[in-house]
Amino acid sequence: MTEFYDTHTEQFLKDTRDVDMKALRDRFLAALPANATHTARILDAGTGSGRDARAFCKLGYQVHAFDASPAMVRAACDYAGIPVRQMWFEDFTWDHSFEGIWACASLLHVRRPDLPAVMRCLADHLVPDGVLYASFKFGTEDRTKDGRHFTDMTEETLSALLDECSALRQVETWRSSDRRPDREEDIWLNALLRKS
Repeated sequence: MTEFYDTHTEQFLKDTRDVDMKALRDRFLAALPANATHTARILDAGTGSGRDARAFCKLGYQVHAFDASPAMVRAACDYAGIPVRQMWFEDFTWDHSFEGIWACASLLHVRRPDLPAVMRCLADHLVPDGVLYASFKFGTEDRTKDGRHFTDMTEETLSALLDECSALRQVETWRSSDRRPDREEDIWLNALLRKS
């Protein structure tokens, strides 16, 4: 699974590092618990290039990150200027909780049967009222492309997934176009989920 990212590192960084995700990040930050300050702890789960980890750091948040790909871990460490752990979602564990978990275009690589357990584990690492942001390609397929697994999601399949994760409740979902210039036709399902 990580082979694609490890062998196409430079192209992936070129395609994703400068994509403007500010509007999505702002929406996530606005949903953090009411008592969260700029020193709140945020986990960039599946950080990729480190683009968003870097942006959260610049705003003063305490940022932690992980990625499954060794090449992405090295790139994100360099770019975001923070330690990044190498870890799969399926093996996720951390030594403290977070006010927010940012999983932008990353949980979509978890196979559908494994998603409920992964989501429950992420919820276990949120403080009460903490927020998880997740985005998936819009659709109903489970597919493989370039050696990478993709689990697509609709509002209905996300709702069914959350039925298996009682600690998370849906705050809002919305669709958006891909922010990369050559991918505007790709639609994403975005979700803000709160630990109840």
